Amino acid sequence: MTDYAEEQASEMEALESIYVNELEILSHEPYIYTITIPCEIQNVEVNKPARTFDVGLKFTIPEEYPDVPPGITISEGGDLDEDLQKEILVELNRKAEEEVGCIMVFTLVSELQDRVNEFADAIYNKKLREKEEEEKVPVFHGTIVTRENFMEWHANFIKERNMGKVKVVSDKLTGKQIFLAKGGNIEISDQLLGDADDDVEVDESLFDEDLDEELMESSEGEDEEEKKEQ
Repeated sequence: MTDYAEEQASEMEALESIYVNELEILSHEPYIYTITIPCEIQNVEVNKPARTFDVGLKFTIPEEYPDVPPGITISEGGDLDEDLQKEILVELNRKAEEEVGCIMVFTLVSELQDRVNEFADAIYNKKLREKEEEEKVPVFHGTIVTRENFMEWHANFIKERNMGKVKVVSDKLTGKQIFLAKGGNIEISDQLLGDADDDVEVDESLFDEDLDEELMESSEGEDEEEKKEQ
């Protein structure tokens, strides 16, 4: 015949030596006690302290334990959300069923410790990825353009231009202006074109073909009008 009381007493003695500060006995007949394990989540910032919290289990030992599993509840959830606490309890109760016939509290607490460590690692890795993503984003140090500061800049620009501090228009026509003017049969004076010896090369591929066609059509139309008037 199994001496359940002796087995339970032997297990309690072992637990008291393992969990010196974490074990709190609430009752001896039957045995009811809590075991609280300290946990921490490392900080992703250098030289910043880790976040610490406690997670605890409450065990209610039935008379025929270990031939029947103990009652298990979470006495302290710490940073674990309710869904995760329920999930852990399901796993612990399943593990307890597998361990029936053997003392099992240490095994169950170890299972809890493993799950909490996984949780802490997942939180740390998530925060680390977020930090790395933030560091990839370039920080803009310039001035954000608003309607107000744009209008202020525009007023200063006009003022400086009128004072001659800003040169807006060149004294000579650009190559494109010359090309368009010739396409429209407009006579250009030497003064506008610059020195006669200056060679002007025009890359026709730089200009819009549709614009060229419009200019040519406009020029042909003007020629026909002139012939009709004559």
